[in-house]
Amino acid sequence: MARPSGSPYELVAHKARFRLVSSPAAAATPPILELSGEFDLDTVPDIDRFLRRNLGPLYHQDHLVIDLAKTTFVDSSFIAFLVRLVTDQRARRKELVLVRPTGQVRHILALVGLPNVVPVFESVDEAVSRLLSGHLPVIPPAFSQAPA
Repeated sequence: MARPSGSPYELVAHKARFRLVSSPAAAATPPILELSGEFDLDTVPDIDRFLRRNLGPLYHQDHLVIDLAKTTFVDSSFIAFLVRLVTDQRARRKELVLVRPTGQVRHILALVGLPNVVPVFESVDEAVSRLLSGHLPVIPPAFSQAPA
């Protein structure tokens, strides 16, 4: 069962934590979602609910940055969620970008070839800068299993 934490833009659910680093009201930057912990069949549905609750009408109407630096595990349900999300975003001419995957998460992303579809950046600043540059769609940068 999900439970709120101290911030209105934070949620702890099962083995995972969701936090919007940039407020939906901050129009200068796209929403940045920081994911921590494990994302599997139990926790992936909570991501969508969290985004809908916190972004409201901005969900799918703005670019989205997902920071994976503190994510320790993902499974096929997480990959499927990302594929659905990027499809929805692009249908509205918006981008989804991933940032700072490490360890098992980075390995799984490389294994399924997701960085060929969803751009993966090594820093939040680089991702936000690329999104705000106006050069869309974002061309995925080179990606390897080992971080740069």
